Amino acid sequence: MNISLPQLKAFAAVARHKSFTRAAVELGLTQSAVSRSVRELEEEIDQRLFDRTTRQVELTDAGQHLSQRICHLIEEVEQTLRDSQSASRPCQGLVQIASDPVLSSMSLPTWLAGCRQAWPAIDIHLKDRSQESVLQSVRSGEVDFGIATDPRAGDDLYCEPLCVDDYHAVLPARHPLAQHDTVGWGDLCDASVLTLDQQCGMQPAVERALSSYHVRAGSLQLLGHFAAVFGMVALGLGIGVVPSRAQAGGMHPAAVMRPLRPQVTSTVMLVRRKSRSLKPNAAAIWDALRGQEYQEPPMRRREPTAA
Repeated sequence: MNISLPQLKAFAAVARHKSFTRAAVELGLTQSAVSRSVRELEEEIDQRLFDRTTRQVELTDAGQHLSQRICHLIEEVEQTLRDSQSASRPCQGLVQIASDPVLSSMSLPTWLAGCRQAWPAIDIHLKDRSQESVLQSVRSGEVDFGIATDPRAGDDLYCEPLCVDDYHAVLPARHPLAQHDTVGWGDLCDASVLTLDQQCGMQPAVERALSSYHVRAGSLQLLGHFAAVFGMVALGLGIGVVPSRAQAGGMHPAAVMRPLRPQVTSTVMLVRRKSRSLKPNAAAIWDALRGQEYQEPPMRRREPTAA
């Protein structure tokens, strides 16, 4: 068969509009050119695709079958061609990144601002996903790559560390432990421990640490965002366990953070498919993220209030 993309695009436009005239307007062609492309396609496959009258255009059964299968394929072909065309221009185009909402709201804006400064013509779109959905979006090709905390990636994904930080205890400012420079994991025994749920990938590491250091917490509450942890701690409803980067979004004035000892860390990682190389512009953003310096924010100390 000798079928061209313009023929298929003409068919798809007519099928969408049920009109040769409106299809011609969409494609920027004359009506006769659209009719000719459709007629050539019909001759090539030896099937009538439309029933035409002076008043309307309707798909035949063959046309309906082709329309259901071909329209999304045309979009994929055109996107592939656009991606190939941009291969020689890595400093342009769209890069899509998936991350969990906690990272997206806390650390990533600053990191991506550095990427934008290095590559101002690259359009970066950030998609909020749960931890598992981040990995699935990478696997499916919905996004170019992901950023996740301690991902359980599997053999089909390549992960590269971006930054590492310690877990800290979040305490009410007047709590006795707040007067110490560090807090032991054992100090959490019988406490109501507040941490983030598995949507952002931190829950397994915290649970492993509690188990490793034989901490029997009074309860373990799983929340959706650092702000919820800080707010509950400030009201005396528990002790938080979060990575040090949590304070980047601003601490509650009635809460303080202290490093937990022995040291337990979390690792934020770049994640991409092993089986497929990154597009040039996505590779540029990946490298820009790798090249940034990641430092823990300075610890805010709260002086004890005189009685």
